[in-house]
Amino acid sequence: MDLPASSKSEMAYQFLLKQLIEAKIPPEAPLRIPALGKESGLGVTPMREALRRLESERFVVMENNRGFRAAAVTQAELMDLEGCRLVIETALLREAIAHGDDAWEAAILSSHHLLAKATEPAETSDLDELWVWSDRHRGFHRALLAASRSQWLNLFYAQISNHLDRHFFSMFTGDNRDKFLGSPELIAHSRAALGIAHHTKLMEAVLARDEEQAVRLLEEHAGFTRRFFDRVEDQA
Repeated sequence: MDLPASSKSEMAYQFLLKQLIEAKIPPEAPLRIPALGKESGLGVTPMREALRRLESERFVVMENNRGFRAAAVTQAELMDLEGCRLVIETALLREAIAHGDDAWEAAILSSHHLLAKATEPAETSDLDELWVWSDRHRGFHRALLAASRSQWLNLFYAQISNHLDRHFFSMFTGDNRDKFLGSPELIAHSRAALGIAHHTKLMEAVLARDEEQAVRLLEEHAGFTRRFFDRVEDQA
């Protein structure tokens, strides 16, 4: 039985979004619709519709006479995204702390446990392990915010997080991956910015309903990440 056109378009969108976020399609790479349609098994029309949707979300760009291309990754955009994320995530975290119940606390503990068991970016050269860590890292932050009630802020947060994940993977894949693994300074900074110790402190503050401490740690966490990516760019 053939899938409805709308289902194929959604599947094509999710297929491409994952490829873009995980930098399996690198920044600025050309996007050939016939090849993508064949690779996904979904055909040309759903792929074209998905690309137009991704263009509206700024994951891809359309260039005259050149077709679609994955959007570039830039330091300026990263800084903008991190600033926006911090504003939104801080508001959602305050809301979650105000409304969270026992089930919310249990989910935070569970997500932290999974994150602690994942191999940190500074400790692996295996891309599959990197993808596992990224998925669990995002799951932990989603768990912290799960008791928040603003649908619009959560929507904006999800969109910004997708773009930040794409920046993250672009920094840890391709040529950047070897540069990172060969730099003791970047590895040390990664441990401070992305390691489990800081996430544990953040979790403890949230569970203690210490709103100001939790927000301070969240701001510090974002600051660590920005400084880490600054150093990656400095070594480009």
